[in-house]
Amino acid sequence: MTVDNSDHLLMDVDQLDFLDDRTAQTSDYKTDDDEEQLYERDPVSGAILVPMTKNNQPIERNGERLPLKFRLGPISYQNMGFITAKDKYKLYPVKIPRVDTSREFSAYVTGLFEIYRDLGDDRVFNVPTIGVVNSNFAKEHNATVNLAMEAILNELEIFINSIKDQNGKLNRFYELEESLTILNCLRTMYFTLDGRDVEENRPKFIESLLNWINRSDGEPDEESIEQVFSVKNSASGRKVFETQYFWKLLNQLVLRGLLPQAIGCIERSDLLPYLNETCAVSFDAIGDSIELLKQYPRDSSSTFREWKNLVLKLVQAFGSSATDISGELRDYIEDFLLLIGGNQRKILQYSRTWYESFCGFLLYYIPSLELSAEYLQISLEANAVDVTNDWEQSCVDIISGKIHSILPVMESLDSCTAAFTAMICEAKGLIENMFEGDKSIGEYDIEDNEVLEDLFSYRNGMASYMLNSFAFELCSLDNKELWPVAIGLIALSVTGTRSAKKMVIAELLPHYPFVTNDDIEWMLSICVEWRLPEIAKEIYTTLGNQMLSAHNIIESIANFSKAGRFELVKSYSWLLFEASCMEGKKLDDPVLNAIVKGNTTTDDDVVIPEDILNCVVTNAMRQTLAPYAVLSQFYELRDSEDWVQALHLLILLIEFPHLPKHYMVLLLAKFLYPIFLLDDKKQMDENSVTTIIEVIETKWDETDEKSANLYEAIIETENNLPDSTTELLKNLRKKLNFKLCQAFM
Repeated sequence: MTVDNSDHLLMDVDQLDFLDDRTAQTSDYKTDDDEEQLYERDPVSGAILVPMTKNNQPIERNGERLPLKFRLGPISYQNMGFITAKDKYKLYPVKIPRVDTSREFSAYVTGLFEIYRDLGDDRVFNVPTIGVVNSNFAKEHNATVNLAMEAILNELEIFINSIKDQNGKLNRFYELEESLTILNCLRTMYFTLDGRDVEENRPKFIESLLNWINRSDGEPDEESIEQVFSVKNSASGRKVFETQYFWKLLNQLVLRGLLPQAIGCIERSDLLPYLNETCAVSFDAIGDSIELLKQYPRDSSSTFREWKNLVLKLVQAFGSSATDISGELRDYIEDFLLLIGGNQRKILQYSRTWYESFCGFLLYYIPSLELSAEYLQISLEANAVDVTNDWEQSCVDIISGKIHSILPVMESLDSCTAAFTAMICEAKGLIENMFEGDKSIGEYDIEDNEVLEDLFSYRNGMASYMLNSFAFELCSLDNKELWPVAIGLIALSVTGTRSAKKMVIAELLPHYPFVTNDDIEWMLSICVEWRLPEIAKEIYTTLGNQMLSAHNIIESIANFSKAGRFELVKSYSWLLFEASCMEGKKLDDPVLNAIVKGNTTTDDDVVIPEDILNCVVTNAMRQTLAPYAVLSQFYELRDSEDWVQALHLLILLIEFPHLPKHYMVLLLAKFLYPIFLLDDKKQMDENSVTTIIEVIETKWDETDEKSANLYEAIIETENNLPDSTTELLKNLRKKLNFKLCQAFM
């Protein structure tokens, strides 16, 4: 056979759309929002320059190169570039490439996790060998795992369809397509035919085989088909079926199992009308072959043997019959019939790739996976693996039984898909897990127990390592919707003791990016489930600090109290006391005032339900806020001019044994001195005066720096006070002596 028109072998560059400087920034390749990148080219090499930072990165200035370094953060977007040159302090936020934070990815991850969770005990490949062995155990286990594999593929296809039309996701789309091709091959080889159900599942195997082969590269495409049939309209006068391109196309469709399309090509070529007029033998041969293709048996091997016997008889009959067509056309028809009959030489001759011939052997030679290694070897000798894509070598490794080899490749494409692929392979028994071997779960020695305490030990197996690593990766995305998945993956890990999982969860949980009360309740529920009281305290401390930054003092104190940080509770309660004293009135905080009021309210008070208060207030808070409660009552008595009771409460505060000594100066300067001592009309009884004198003599510390600083702040707003604490002390003693004299008089 010869090539009649060599022009068909040449590439028409005018019809191709190459990427050049003018088209590199077209809207088809632009991404949305912060993912949009405008590429420039290096003036010397012409290489594309991709910026590593979100904003303008430092470049060479005035002939001096600025040394740019990077620091990775615990969160994917918290990476920073910085310059180490002198007087350069600008920071450059760096986004790690290929980190997917889209809603579609979140839905995909969640879907895969639900499949993993629903597997239950079938997550572990553990065939029972002792006790009462259920003969259906393996069958039921395989059926469950196979369904899970189908579900994983469905989730991946949904994910791919959701992003295929999005701008800037072209590379991501191709990576996921390659992952899908590898998974389709894996399902075909190991998740369709099991044990005694080979005949029953043969239709599913054939369907899976054809889906893998034909989706892998999408060949032959519509354009190439139309190019073959364009001969029909050319001026050469040749018919379509007289060209070798037509028969290559036809045989390619047959090898790929695209039988309806192959029949359609025969009918479109007008081959049958031509043979009907010129050669009855050839017409009958093609007609019978079409009927045989329509009846290709997918249901059982026995039916296939009967079908193939009919094909071989047809081949033999045509080969021994005389025909009235050209020798070239006869050769084409005979090759076509031999290929359908499973002729090894013809399958290899018309296969453009190793996987086409591999598919042809399984469809037309002997449809048995037991011969897959032999078919693969023969196919690779005829057509080598295309190393420019990732999936071909991975599929070769799958057929060869080297399942471990595909996992690093899949992880380079998509870590999520790779992790759950490792999981499903382990559940199927394709890769090892630590429950395999002669030991039962209760027979591990000390070294084995040490491994169980480390979730990331290599001895736990690749699936365990990849799932746990992916859980950590999810926690670094700062997407709170994926945190339950991450915690769930760790909790459901088939390796590791509860204490090991507890330790990992305790390490991760404080970094949860909580926003709402529901988020906080979820965190605390995890603490309760895993008995993590110290982590709960750490969470409450974080909440307290956040509330403090938002100036929600009461809520921050409540959280510090629940965290057991009683020093902080006491400190901030005294700060509230100090702030109120400085203002000389109650603080404008309805929650605080409701707490110190208890069940008694006035018309001006905001009524807060008691059950809500009980949720906020702890016993520690009630104790530390007690001085403020007394101060609040003092304000009310002062405003109602009940000076006797007001003085009584003020003295209670002054002589309070736990009152910080600088606050004694505050009470004396803000309330006792200006209200009671400067006003000679307000009399004080002997006990009150002597109590105050005794407290001053025992607690007053002239050298206390806090007292001096606080008094300086007071006299900035008060005009009737002495200039220093020393002068204040002298005036206090003088006035108290006068009040004592008044009491005796």
